[in-house]
Amino acid sequence: MRHLILTTALLTAASSAQAFDIKPGLWEAKMTLTLDGKTFDPMAEMNKALAQVPPEQRKQMEEMLAKSGSQMPITKDGYRICYTADMLKNPSSVMEATKSCKTKVTTQTAKKISGTFDCPKEDAKGTFDWTAKSDTQYEGVMTGKDSKGKDTVIRYEGKFVSADCGKVKPVK
Repeated sequence: MRHLILTTALLTAASSAQAFDIKPGLWEAKMTLTLDGKTFDPMAEMNKALAQVPPEQRKQMEEMLAKSGSQMPITKDGYRICYTADMLKNPSSVMEATKSCKTKVTTQTAKKISGTFDCPKEDAKGTFDWTAKSDTQYEGVMTGKDSKGKDTVIRYEGKFVSADCGKVKPVK
């Protein structure tokens, strides 16, 4: 699931030959997941679970994530992701890094990216549709079926935070 989220996050910036018209830099994204008709916020659920973990154990988990090079830090509202200008201009270089999923773009403009995805490792396939509402805001939706044939819908909203990604490294 983590790899699927990573891959889908890349689709916002990396699926067309034309640059997606958003600012490069640090972004905060929110996501909701609807699985077989039930909607929930996976980040909120994760934060609830982490709140139950004793402080010492939570610190160990956070250190482990930092050492693993987690490229999408989790915040109280979602996750942070860094998009470089090259990612927005040259999507093929980014998509080559996500070899476990294949995408086919059917619509590509500066404001809209649509297509299909197939991720055999995650046993997930479906469609995606991303829209740049402005250069500081985007939204997207992915629809598909999970490994058990249940309908899955993932909705994203992203907002620009800063031109400087700080400690958040671009997704590789």
